[in-house]
Amino acid sequence: MRTVFVGAQEKPNGVSSYTYNLAAELNRKGFKSSVLSFGSCNKESEYKGVLIKQYKCPGGTMTSIPVLYWKSLPYIIKNRKVIDIVSYQTTTFSILPSLIVRMFGMKACTIIHSLAEDNPKHSYKMKFLLRTMMRFALKFSKAIITVSNTKAKEILDRYGEKCYVVSCGVFLPENRLLNTDVMKRYGIKSGKYFLTIGRVDPIKNLEILIDAFKQHDYGEFQLVIGGNTDTEYGQSIVKRALGCKNIIFVGMVSGDTKEALLKDCMAYCLVSSSEGLPIALLEGMSYGKIPIVTRIPAIQEVLEKHNVGLWSDVKNVEQVSQNMKAVEMNYEKLKSHGNSALDIVKENYTWSQIADKYIKLGKEL
Repeated sequence: MRTVFVGAQEKPNGVSSYTYNLAAELNRKGFKSSVLSFGSCNKESEYKGVLIKQYKCPGGTMTSIPVLYWKSLPYIIKNRKVIDIVSYQTTTFSILPSLIVRMFGMKACTIIHSLAEDNPKHSYKMKFLLRTMMRFALKFSKAIITVSNTKAKEILDRYGEKCYVVSCGVFLPENRLLNTDVMKRYGIKSGKYFLTIGRVDPIKNLEILIDAFKQHDYGEFQLVIGGNTDTEYGQSIVKRALGCKNIIFVGMVSGDTKEALLKDCMAYCLVSSSEGLPIALLEGMSYGKIPIVTRIPAIQEVLEKHNVGLWSDVKNVEQVSQNMKAVEMNYEKLKSHGNSALDIVKENYTWSQIADKYIKLGKEL
């Protein structure tokens, strides 16, 4: 069963890490997979043994993805005898490409990580357009995958369409030397900081995290934020943190740098308004870190039934601040939350387990 994943970005960060790492684990299990991505140039490369065929596509994600879907069709059709499944990483733009793929005898599916219309950065008109496009796309999609039971229910309630669930996952950390100087370069104190890493976007509520940190007497403790701040929203949160030297922006991080930050933090923070199933949270949990999280369905699905995590309501600065203070004052007592979080990942969210679910689904399509 060979799968071609279509729609990843140039680097295996954020949502794209789902595509790259699932493909890598399928390869490891003997199910040949490859990734067709969009980026700044045409090239071929590898990621953990997976062939990455990149197409040069213009503009941002919203313009690059539909261009990629059409540009990649000749390659897919040419190799149709050795491709079983074509997995499109968004639903909205995949209607005609997936129909063409099926006409040539291959199976096709699409993946929904989150619903774009829930993002507060969009205007009312844009949200209406996104809902209309999604409703139309779902009617013509043969097999729809999403990353959590919560999101599947949300799609069923909102659009009346059923989805398969193949969750996000993580690789468990390896005990090895890391080649990075990130701690020294930014003056980060090992074991004395809160961490959040990911897409810098209004839906992540980073301004709430910053206000919560600044509001309490943080003393020697630090807040470290990883992600690209070269956007209007990114610059607004950098400005919001001015005057507080204990809030540190480290930019986009990956590889050893990301691992070092995860390894040495006290707690991992995710205070979003909406999520699909956050890989970033699972990564923090895989390092046994205390989760500081908002009470939203996708995070509740992962943690709440296990009584794990320090919780706050969405955009409640006071509650987030109190949770930070609790970690600072009672770390030894609360680190059991981190140990339990690691157990949850081991039992439910390793890439090996997720790949097994995908293989089972692929045989059913």
